[in-house]
Amino acid sequence: MSQTKPPIGNSGRLPESRPHEQLRQREEVLEICYWYQGEGFGENFTAEAIQSFLPLPRDLIAEILEFHRLEGSLVQEDRAYAFSEAGKKKASRLFHETFAEFQAPSHYECTAGCCDGDDHSGCDHGPIHSHVRADTAPT
Repeated sequence: MSQTKPPIGNSGRLPESRPHEQLRQREEVLEICYWYQGEGFGENFTAEAIQSFLPLPRDLIAEILEFHRLEGSLVQEDRAYAFSEAGKKKASRLFHETFAEFQAPSHYECTAGCCDGDDHSGCDHGPIHSHVRADTAPT
């Protein structure tokens, strides 16, 4: 019994000689789906729904969504796609790897997100949460 292999982007929009570009676009689509779901836009994705967040043609996005369905990251629900359990883990990992540096707290920023500006008087997090500045640290 032969198994259907996922398409590899042979649609004429993405040359076979650029597999790194195919991989980047496939990962980008999964990341956008993860972000889309996390922002509360819905649990299901269509090419039309996520197209405004990607610099790709709708047909290519649809092809990539279908690729992810065939390789097991997405499941089809009616005319839309949703994450499989493994697909959500994969998308989460990709998203966090890509955006980790943007989500790290800035210098002097409260890592728990409870403080405004430099006023940390309302913080009560004990040793897990400290705001030591070089100019105010004990010597």
